[in-house]
Amino acid sequence: MVFTFTTLNEAIVEYLCGSVKALKLYLPLISLATAIILTFSFRVSVFNVFFDYPVTHPFMEFLLSALLISRLSNYLNDFVQKFLGSK
Repeated sequence: MVFTFTTLNEAIVEYLCGSVKALKLYLPLISLATAIILTFSFRVSVFNVFFDYPVTHPFMEFLLSALLISRLSNYLNDFVQKFLGSK
């Protein structure tokens, strides 16, 4: 599930902002904002998925999940660019 949201986050960011050179500097922040919107919209908690931890503080858990998804989507982008020759 985390890989799905990571891929979805990266696809949204690349589709909306990937070709705009003026936004290259802000891509990590845009990725974070997109991940926050996704995790709060779909109520994704990485702690619940991996550790079967009940959601007791939804705001903090969704925010930390968004940070993790955002960083993983940046790593996914780097992997795709390096090994698959994209861009």
